[in-house]
Amino acid sequence: MKKSLPLLVGSALLLSACGDDEDTVVVGGKDFTEQIILTHMIADLLEENTDANIEREVDVGSTDVLTQGMQDEDIDLYVEYTGTSYITVLDEEIDPENPPEEDEIYDAVQEAYNEEFDISWLEPFEFENRYALAMREEDTDDIDNQSDLVDEAENLVIGHNADFAERPDGLEPMNDMYGYEWGGNEQMDEGLMYDALQNEEVDVISAFTTDGRIPAFDLEIIEDDMNYFPPYYAAPIIRNDILDAHPEIEEELAELAPLLTEETMADLNAQVDIDTELEEVVANDFLVENGLIEE
Repeated sequence: MKKSLPLLVGSALLLSACGDDEDTVVVGGKDFTEQIILTHMIADLLEENTDANIEREVDVGSTDVLTQGMQDEDIDLYVEYTGTSYITVLDEEIDPENPPEEDEIYDAVQEAYNEEFDISWLEPFEFENRYALAMREEDTDDIDNQSDLVDEAENLVIGHNADFAERPDGLEPMNDMYGYEWGGNEQMDEGLMYDALQNEEVDVISAFTTDGRIPAFDLEIIEDDMNYFPPYYAAPIIRNDILDAHPEIEEELAELAPLLTEETMADLNAQVDIDTELEEVVANDFLVENGLIEE
């Protein structure tokens, strides 16, 4: 069921070891807008409201890199997504005829991470950031769901990032399940996909459902009618020794959790990706506006 992660030599994790210093808590994160915002937000929250010495490692990399970092005690805390861990770390498969409920996936990753990695999943935030296919709204008049794309795929170019090309819940397994044979396939930086779609350089992209560019660019999410993508609820995960040393961390993050809805997260992402605000400014402003830290 579970897989052990290999040592990631030469990865982005060039961090100073601090696993035997429980007064220092290293908050990490992945390498896209939402994760960078959340890394700064959690670090600012804990700096203000706990006695721990907080360090932040922004833009670290993928799930595998961060999971290895936690095993190596270089990262203590970061935000992960339930479906990502279920499929890419635990190596589980989703039965599209009988897909698990969101709480089943959460319970599975919580139990497995606790047993395998000595890591706890804390209270989930009030949003999930699913992978989904997105198109320009004006091109979807005859498209109700992803199955409707099968006959059209040969005339369409799909754009996606490198991660989606390699994930076990990514491009090729999706093509196999739905029977897609795309007319073109363009791999590009995640930040360029939305511009490419808006500029009609591609016709379909692998989008994140909390990306603020979806409403801003008049894009439409296409329903995954075959239940290919699992739930991807966001939740902080933390090493158990750090949680034991600083139980107040769980209390502080529980105060934050209900405030981060899907609409709120999309708005925060849009402030960076569309309004060109800095991630650390957006994160800090949100905490101040919601009374979680002082200005």
